Amino acid sequence: MAGTMARMYIGTSGLQSNQYALNTTSHNLANLKTDGYSRQQVLLTDAIYQKVQVSAVGNNQSGTGTRYKASRQLRDELLDRQYRMENGRNAYYTTMYNNIYEVQDYFGEMEGSKFQDYMADIWTALEECAKDTNNVVNRSTLVAYAGNFISKAEEIYASLVTYQENLNTEIQNQVDKINDYAQKIFDLNKEIAKIECANVEKANDMKDQRNIYLDELSAIIDIDIHENADHSVDVYAENRSLVSRGYVFEIQTVLVSEGSRFIKPVWKDDQSDVFDTNKIPTGVNKLDVGSLKGLMMSRGYVIPDYTDIPVVTTSDPEPVDIYNRDIEPYSLVNIMAQFDRLIHGMVTGINDVLCPNVTVTADDGTVYKVLDTKYEGLDDADAFAMGLTYSAGVGMGDGNQYAGTELFIRGTIDRYREETITVNGKTATVKVYNEENEDDYKTMYSLGNLRLNAELVKNPSLMPMSTEDGGEYQAVVERLLNLWNEKFTKLSPNTLVDETYESYYAAMIDDFSNKAYTYDSIAQSAAQALNEHYNARQQQLGVSSEEELVNLIKFQQAYNASSRYITVVSEMIEHIIDRLGS
Repeated sequence: MAGTMARMYIGTSGLQSNQYALNTTSHNLANLKTDGYSRQQVLLTDAIYQKVQVSAVGNNQSGTGTRYKASRQLRDELLDRQYRMENGRNAYYTTMYNNIYEVQDYFGEMEGSKFQDYMADIWTALEECAKDTNNVVNRSTLVAYAGNFISKAEEIYASLVTYQENLNTEIQNQVDKINDYAQKIFDLNKEIAKIECANVEKANDMKDQRNIYLDELSAIIDIDIHENADHSVDVYAENRSLVSRGYVFEIQTVLVSEGSRFIKPVWKDDQSDVFDTNKIPTGVNKLDVGSLKGLMMSRGYVIPDYTDIPVVTTSDPEPVDIYNRDIEPYSLVNIMAQFDRLIHGMVTGINDVLCPNVTVTADDGTVYKVLDTKYEGLDDADAFAMGLTYSAGVGMGDGNQYAGTELFIRGTIDRYREETITVNGKTATVKVYNEENEDDYKTMYSLGNLRLNAELVKNPSLMPMSTEDGGEYQAVVERLLNLWNEKFTKLSPNTLVDETYESYYAAMIDDFSNKAYTYDSIAQSAAQALNEHYNARQQQLGVSSEEELVNLIKFQQAYNASSRYITVVSEMIEHIIDRLGS
């Protein structure tokens, strides 16, 4: 009778286990469209066995039914890791491409007004001046085109600097998101560990939410994940602990340096940099992960100028190494430096033709650059002994016949200062050129510090393109036109080709566009790989309505079978009792 009553438990366990299975299947169907949901599967196992008899060949045992073991998520840790890695790479290169794509518009290459046209306008005006140098209309046109040129250059440069600064906001937003996700993951860790500590219940839905946060976090920064025995996870970002069992290691932003306009992410606990600037992200070192790093590599850490692109020398390779480390990898910084170098070359080239300098050495050994013109107190023989050749032109018309009027000026610094010097025993007051100083931005012919000479706007006749006797100084115009045919510099120290103004600009835009094409190609490849990993993941963790409906019927039938089994056992017991009672 005891064995017969025990058979009742077999049916009861079947009812209970299949009810759990039905609940899980219903839960899967209810979350068919829920983002981030992982399909759950019920694990059923044998209940304990009762020992009936011990024989020489073994133990005779009787089963007591089935039991519910767990409801597990169908996830693959390897697929998750692969998906998150490609998610980060896609975000990195997409960020790099989007930033370049936006900056390209500033140069008007996709619109009707190209910056190259402003360069060509100066050439056109010079050609007209060559026909009649002393024509005021031609000079006025040249001044107007030069004003348009420098205004457009300054406008582009200001837009680039503003864009650079605006990336600060995006960087701050990304850092805030990292901290927010880290805190949410930490809070879920505690709840999951609390629920699963007794190994009775499973916090599967909380794990799904945590996985969503981990997926989102992987797009921002390179992460690695380790699951603990209590089913909490430790999260590492850029090889540093971000979330541990007992603490969230926050990231904050600080200024790159004192007086800098830019911020950088650092670890709050020890103020160490999140990203190592000595390691340039590439596909080889696998550091090209995360949109935050993409923003940093787009923006850079400095506002550059033409001096950041060094002249190649074999004796001192350090400046080139610094350029390759601090300038070239940062797309926005690099094109700003290249653009400033172009403008500096054009501005100084034109000014040096209009206001030519000659180097003289005073009797005290001091070397000066002075305007190459006539000076009072020096006869021709003495002037030639000093090295003067009178190559500077003068203005046109009464009261305008003096040299040294430059077309482009730098901030508040005059081109020349008057100074009395003695050369070969002859003393004269000369115009000494105020040299550019890399350590003093105000002295440089650099974007942000340039404007058209207002004196020439008021009176174009001051343009030093005439001779002392009022004639046309044709040689000045010819030298200006020749500037467009001369190769003035290389695009970067890593190239061997010297460029003219026009070829330099074309090479600069091509280089920038090629970077955009490269980043876009890699982003598309990463997106394709990401999609493949997503589909592979969904095949495992995604809910199939057809499969779940089959399971629903299967478990319902098993539930009904257990119910019928109980009915049969109950009738059998009733029959035995009735027969024994009679």
